[in-house]
Amino acid sequence: MWRIARWVLVVLWLVAAGAAWWGAPRVTGNERALSDIAAHRVVAYDFGSRWRDESPDRWFAVPDLVSDASNPAIFAWRTSDGRAHWTDVSDVRGFQEQLRGMAYHSTNVLVLSTLINGIGLLFTLIFLAVLWAGPAPVTATRWYWWWLFALVPFGLGLLYWAFREVPWERPEIPAERLGGWRGLGLAFVTSVVISLVLLGLTWLFGNNAFPDLLTP
Repeated sequence: MWRIARWVLVVLWLVAAGAAWWGAPRVTGNERALSDIAAHRVVAYDFGSRWRDESPDRWFAVPDLVSDASNPAIFAWRTSDGRAHWTDVSDVRGFQEQLRGMAYHSTNVLVLSTLINGIGLLFTLIFLAVLWAGPAPVTATRWYWWWLFALVPFGLGLLYWAFREVPWERPEIPAERLGGWRGLGLAFVTSVVISLVLLGLTWLFGNNAFPDLLTP
């Protein structure tokens, strides 16, 4: 049963990862915005002043576009393929006039956010229920796994837990297991390494391949 559940979690994680990467807002130029508007490729758009990401770093980022001023400088839009883009239009005069006559206006630029957050919530409920209400973990303590779940980005700590533990079996608990302090240290180091790797990949391949707003 748990072997099947493991692979179901992997498939769901791949769906969330793909949706987060595909729908992550990518910064582009004003020319691209005007081109998409003129070609009627824009199906949803919104204005704001800055991006805010309140999602926990342990999961994929789903930023919100918020407005703190009467004249927002960021124009974000979604094209028919589900991809989101944004650009700074503070220096473009009469930009909003370009939007007159458009058939669609929606603030739901990140249309895949519900799917990503829903899978993240499901992962959290499964992990917490099994970790704290199920049998004691075999390879490490509950606090060890808690820190890996809470601090390692993108749900990777949860995937590692799913393939290291067998929650529904009740083998003999060894006298020595990996403890909470080791889990905290490992989670911290892993989080830093993942962030540095993503920064390096963004520098090598550009924002289009590895969007800044996807980085924890």
